[in-house]
Amino acid sequence: MQKKLYAIFAIIVAIIFSFSVCFAAEDVLKDATNTVRNAVNNTENAVEGAMHNAGEAIHDSTEKTENTMENAGNKIEETGNTLEKDAKNTTSRVTNTNNDGYDATRTATNGNATFMGMNSTAWTWLILGIAAIAIIAVVWYYSTRMNSENNQSRKD
Repeated sequence: MQKKLYAIFAIIVAIIFSFSVCFAAEDVLKDATNTVRNAVNNTENAVEGAMHNAGEAIHDSTEKTENTMENAGNKIEETGNTLEKDAKNTTSRVTNTNNDGYDATRTATNGNATFMGMNSTAWTWLILGIAAIAIIAVVWYYSTRMNSENNQSRKD
């Protein structure tokens, strides 16, 4: 049995050494190198393209934001200019409408207006004095009446 195992082992070794395949041959090594190099280049190009696209997107969004802010600033400036123009127009209308010589003091009282020889302050004090005298008279009348009724009840 040992002889059979030695014979089978010798045949397998002879078959293995009868074929010469070298994996380190130039063509195979070049192909593998080129394949790895191409894979690295493709990965590099993909990453570079993605970063370039991301940079472009950020640049575009920044530019759009800048334009939006600039447009908003222009609108605010236009609104300010419009308000300033309207204020100037209103001011010029107010100052330029004295065509007939109208003045607000024409309708105001100057304190010299009188009714029956008395101005408004004198009339106010006169009315307050009359009201005070009337109140005092009413209180006196009711108090004397109460006294009178009390005196009448004692006599009875």
